[in-house]
Amino acid sequence: MTTRLGALRAEYLSSLRAYLEDESEGGLAYAYEMGRRAMMARLGLLDMAALHRAALDTLVLPATPSDQPRLMEASTAFFNELLAPFELSIEGYRAALAASEERFQLAVSGAMAGLWDWNPQTDEIYFSPHFKRIMGYEDGELPNERQAHFDAIDPQDFEHVTQSLKSHLEQRHRYDVEYRIRTKSGEIRWVHSRGQALWNEASVPYRMVGWILDITDRKHDEEALRASREEMRRLSAHIQQVREEEKARIARELHDDLGQQLTALKMAASLLDHGAGDGRKWPSHEALSGIYAMIDELVRSVRHIAADLHPVILDDLGLIPAIDNLADEFSARYGIRVIRHIDPDAIEFNRECRIDMFRIVQEALTNVARHAGATEVILDIVRADPHCIVRVVDNGRGAATGGSKGRHSFGLLGMRERAALLGGEIRISTEPGAGFALTAILPLTAVETRGAH
Repeated sequence: MTTRLGALRAEYLSSLRAYLEDESEGGLAYAYEMGRRAMMARLGLLDMAALHRAALDTLVLPATPSDQPRLMEASTAFFNELLAPFELSIEGYRAALAASEERFQLAVSGAMAGLWDWNPQTDEIYFSPHFKRIMGYEDGELPNERQAHFDAIDPQDFEHVTQSLKSHLEQRHRYDVEYRIRTKSGEIRWVHSRGQALWNEASVPYRMVGWILDITDRKHDEEALRASREEMRRLSAHIQQVREEEKARIARELHDDLGQQLTALKMAASLLDHGAGDGRKWPSHEALSGIYAMIDELVRSVRHIAADLHPVILDDLGLIPAIDNLADEFSARYGIRVIRHIDPDAIEFNRECRIDMFRIVQEALTNVARHAGATEVILDIVRADPHCIVRVVDNGRGAATGGSKGRHSFGLLGMRERAALLGGEIRISTEPGAGFALTAILPLTAVETRGAH
């Protein structure tokens, strides 16, 4: 450094002397080039100032008083050209720094993060305005005190946060935690916090900076997804169980009903065969009547089993007649009156939605029979543009909202799945002793024949 500065001092003195003689543009250009080389050689502004002061002592101060003003003005112009590369470099640095700060602020605001800057030695801390807004405060309301934030941490998460912080400061483990805070309004919200400490030569942390990000919506989505997956798992297991129970029921009906009737029919046919050798007319009218009656009973049994598996009337006559028939059978079987408010001409239901809507009504009525203890049910199927509303309301014992899920909740899960397939939803309204109301809200675009209405 000293060698380079010494060489530059001699060059500067020589070139300044030449410029003071003729004050040419070439001399100024040469000063600029010297300044560029000095900057590249990592010489600083103080070095340039010392170099110029030495040149003034040699060239300007010994001059006559009358020449000194002109020489001082010319040497100042020369020195300014020498400093020009340094000034450009400083301006460039400032511009780059401003751009960097702008990008940082954009990144912070884009991430919606709240910044904090903490001195572990003095416990001084800075919370950015957005940090305070996340906690529900205006900038001047929340003090810049670490305890102000610690007091807002949910007690269930406090130890986890403090242990993570201690582990980072003492063992340099990563500080990356999610925890709940109570905002100014008392609302519980989730935040994600990350931070990084700085340590001195003695491994003592002297500064820690970080941010918090509001992740409440993400947490709610994760919880809803977890609950949905759990419901789907339980529903899938229930469907498998129902399938096995349905297979067992069909097997019992085939064995106990059709099997017995076929055995009786076989025995009747065998008696006819044995009776044919007694010289009597074969077959007798009475014998044929009995066989015809057995065949009719077989046909009824087959139709009953087929109707349980899939209501044929749904395909033959449509959704509303099938639901009317279902309500009539429900009333006859359970002695529960069904009051219907259905306009058969209000909606022209398409074939794709029929089985799902039929099963929703069927499952709703089944739940009434099993759990409600009701004597009356109101069944509405109405048009309320842009929706079709299906409502089943009973006058039974009702249930506590948000209560524990029992086996009967699988029926509700199944109905919700069917409604979701049609782009709709199921809503429940119930209180102990106040009955149970189930409402399916389905978009007309999913249930109505295209071009209808």
